[in-house]
Amino acid sequence: MLKFVILVPDKQENTNTTSATTTMTMVPITTVLTTTSLTITTESLTTTMTTTQQSNSPKPADGICANATWSRNGTTVAGGTDQGSELNQLLYPYGLFIDKNQAIYVADTENHRIVKWDHGVSSGQLVAGGNDEGEDANQFHKPTDVVVDKDGIMYISDTGNSRLQKWHPNAKGGETIIEEFFVFGVAQDEEGSIYLSSEIKYEVRKWRTGETVGQLITSELSFPRLLFVDRNQSVYIADANNHRVIKVDNGSTQITIVAAGSLDNEPYQLGNPSGVVVDDSGAVYLTDTSSNQIMRWLRGATRGHVIAGDSKPGSESDQLFNPTDIALDSDGNLYVVDSNNHRVQRFDIDKSMC
Repeated sequence: MLKFVILVPDKQENTNTTSATTTMTMVPITTVLTTTSLTITTESLTTTMTTTQQSNSPKPADGICANATWSRNGTTVAGGTDQGSELNQLLYPYGLFIDKNQAIYVADTENHRIVKWDHGVSSGQLVAGGNDEGEDANQFHKPTDVVVDKDGIMYISDTGNSRLQKWHPNAKGGETIIEEFFVFGVAQDEEGSIYLSSEIKYEVRKWRTGETVGQLITSELSFPRLLFVDRNQSVYIADANNHRVIKVDNGSTQITIVAAGSLDNEPYQLGNPSGVVVDDSGAVYLTDTSSNQIMRWLRGATRGHVIAGDSKPGSESDQLFNPTDIALDSDGNLYVVDSNNHRVQRFDIDKSMC
């Protein structure tokens, strides 16, 4: 089995100065692509893939109006009691998943586990891993992302072990269903197909239910991180070192830039985007890790605007420090993995101007 060192934001100290891009361990800054479309030849990767049915993620808030805002101050809904390994603590978490009951599943990366926080509780419950770092069936090596289907089955990117693990509810160990693929982000569509990003291979692939071949969705990326798949099976990718979020429509090989990139010799509008979610109006929400902010790009917009965070890293309720992933619940409330503060923050939506 291939093993790699995980690529995550350095555990930097909180200072009053924010650099243009967050330092990433072993991640070189590459030339930025500025073309808005690219035709790619489809390839395949053979591996075993079995899933059950679709994700139980809430539909990301139908029709959030353009004038909606979010609370300036976030509420801690997971972690936040200093860093650590107790069940009320997190240690440099990365990805998260929100189910229809607003339960939060967190990829607690440096604790090598997945922790579930039910709505309104002050402590989580261990649902996968937590048996120290390792490659056994009951262990992880720096997991970075998780999705959960309607039956409660988790699909976990066990990044340091270069594999995707499938965990049934209350199981003592996971099943490796994809391996030797440097899995970073994982997403699932309503048909149960699994989508994976690979930072090492610079590509995103799709495995349909029951298939043994992974279809290449797109390559020519630079350290792709987390993913989102909408109802039409369009795939949105946080293309970190190209400073942009891209979209690939179902059945197409055309790349569309939906957030950032460059604008006529202007500086890049994003540093290192990491997480992305899209509502049903087509608005894109993303974590800009290097600026410690959350941005919203309305459909077709050439510029985004900040909806959370104040650009300076910090631990106050209106600050973030290396935000990595993002989600929306069915009401439109925003959830952010605030990685270097070892917590998940919720920013409540305000629709009074709609």
